[in-house]
Amino acid sequence: MVISILGMSGMDREKINKTTAYYNCEQLDKKSGEYYNATDMLLKNYHDRFYFLGTYEAIEFQKKLLNYPEDTIIFLEIKDNSLDEIFEKVYELISKAKMSEEILLDITHGFRHQSISAIFSATLHRFLHESNLKIIFAKQVIEFKEYEYISLNEYIDITQLALLLTGFIRTLNFVESGTIDGFATIAFSNFSKALLSNDFYTLHNAYKNLLITLQRAKTDKKFDHLKELFEQIEETLAVFENFDKEPIYKQYCIVANLMFEKNYILLSLTYLFEAIRWYCSYTFHENGIISKHTWKTFDQYRLNQDVISFISQKSIKKYRQNFYDKNFLTLYENNKTLFEPIATEYEALKGLRNHLTHVNPKQHTVDIKSSLKQHLNKITALIDEDCLKNLHVKN
Repeated sequence: MVISILGMSGMDREKINKTTAYYNCEQLDKKSGEYYNATDMLLKNYHDRFYFLGTYEAIEFQKKLLNYPEDTIIFLEIKDNSLDEIFEKVYELISKAKMSEEILLDITHGFRHQSISAIFSATLHRFLHESNLKIIFAKQVIEFKEYEYISLNEYIDITQLALLLTGFIRTLNFVESGTIDGFATIAFSNFSKALLSNDFYTLHNAYKNLLITLQRAKTDKKFDHLKELFEQIEETLAVFENFDKEPIYKQYCIVANLMFEKNYILLSLTYLFEAIRWYCSYTFHENGIISKHTWKTFDQYRLNQDVISFISQKSIKKYRQNFYDKNFLTLYENNKTLFEPIATEYEALKGLRNHLTHVNPKQHTVDIKSSLKQHLNKITALIDEDCLKNLHVKN
């Protein structure tokens, strides 16, 4: 099947003389030479069913110019060169083709603007992996005199990849949609899955594999136009460079800030909520308030909850006291001024989390986001300065 959009070249309409131009067809493995236009080249080099899309004027012009038998061709009339109608008819033809059928699509006369051509080509990307579709374009070398045919399949991959990478920069999400030669898209997919599923165990390795993919792509000339996107990704993900060397609570802080930047408000709040709880129990352990045995064997969620409850509520359930090595009443009084900023932020964060998770209709997203930003800054600062490092633990 050959599909092409008709143009109005090949004849000097004032003098009613036919004109030719040189078409370089090496990439198509066809005979290069003088042709009236791209339609003439297709008819003389391919023996297949032809579907020609064009306005009434273009169809009549080509019939007069080329004088070919109409029984080998199906004309599909387009009103006023409507892009919507061209899109629709091309999609329809490709969709109805058999899986094994080879399809040649010539868009030389269909999309003069590069942006439109790129969008159209990118949207056809999925068909490239479902059928034998080849998209070609006669690039102008010398105006009206010389053209060179190129395959757009490679450029479709690059356009599709650019769209995927742009989406990744904005959302940190990457949905694979087929393979792209020379680029391991699986590295981006794995990183995205690890990050958005809170799988910190595999996140660092996924990050390293992603960087390797970027470095390889940056040395491939085929991806030269994407270098700016590669740099943006490296800049965005630079926070993961030493991620695995940070304590868990700092890892949560890093991701909380990143999620906020990408507008994942609930995720950001969740990470921040866990960061402050982890930081407090970790500091208690480092100061010997929680025994090594307890730290290794006791359920971490309950442990974190006990510590933050003690700091914010000044109490702890009696049946839990046997897990700790210190007198809690004395511990609180000795460190009250250190605990208060943490307690204030934690209580505020709990209220904010309830508004978000329970979809409070009286709270506007803008207000919640603004409040979260303030708490994000304060809690990150408290953790960065290690506000509980000087705990007084002597009874």
